[in-house]
Amino acid sequence: MIMVLIAVLYMTTASAQENIDESCYHCHPAQVNEFQASVHFNKNTCADCHGGDINISGNVVSINVMHTNFTGKPTPLNVTNFCSKCHESETRVYKESIHWERLKEGRSAASCTDCHGIHNILSSKNTNSSTHFENIPGTCAKCHENQTRMQALYYGIQTDRFDTYKKSFHYKSYASGGRLLAVCSDCHENHDTKQASDPKSAVNPTNLPATCGKTGCHTGANNVFITGGKIHEEQSVKLLSIDAKGLVTYFYIIMILFELSFTIGLIFLGITSKFEIRRRH
Repeated sequence: MIMVLIAVLYMTTASAQENIDESCYHCHPAQVNEFQASVHFNKNTCADCHGGDINISGNVVSINVMHTNFTGKPTPLNVTNFCSKCHESETRVYKESIHWERLKEGRSAASCTDCHGIHNILSSKNTNSSTHFENIPGTCAKCHENQTRMQALYYGIQTDRFDTYKKSFHYKSYASGGRLLAVCSDCHENHDTKQASDPKSAVNPTNLPATCGKTGCHTGANNVFITGGKIHEEQSVKLLSIDAKGLVTYFYIIMILFELSFTIGLIFLGITSKFEIRRRH
């Protein structure tokens, strides 16, 4: 009886597996597990981005999956083309950005997957998403705090953007237990990020009043307000991963306090000594 039940269970399992294509999972279980938790699961397949033949039945890993239009790992340029199939308007805006311009030049820059993730793309409303409001500064910092990526490629972009942002009121509110008041995309936009020198850039000096004066931000902001509230005005100086500028600042503060204390001490001793001399006479 037990043997019959085992045989039935085996046949049932084998029958169920005949309709499952396990080719991708067999070699890429981590990626498939991430994909199953993403917003694209049940909407897209591996072949939508990587190409290949998805019409495979059975649970035997087949090399045939890579015989038809298999592209493997797509390039950053191809990633954008894949995403445009479903996200046409976002891609159209992105292709106006400095990131896309740099990619077309063959240089390293942020593509869709750099910001949104690869197989584990989640809704921006999900707190675990790399594009969730509170995670955006960290997502941008992956590139903009990377000295190799920013300096070696001759972008000339300072790599203390996240560090100086954390010194602004927008972040300090969050650090003290409140909420983030504004993140990178609020000022630099999402998909159509442009250089500050670009007249169409949201952070171009002529456009800053409108950018800062958006609904929910600083309504009525003007040039005087903008001049007094620059976000990245301070410059960080790193020495062996230590904030050298901060150390120098604290050193001078300590020295000034020491000198003041020493001077006040001398004055106090001078006054008390005069009283002592008078008392003796």
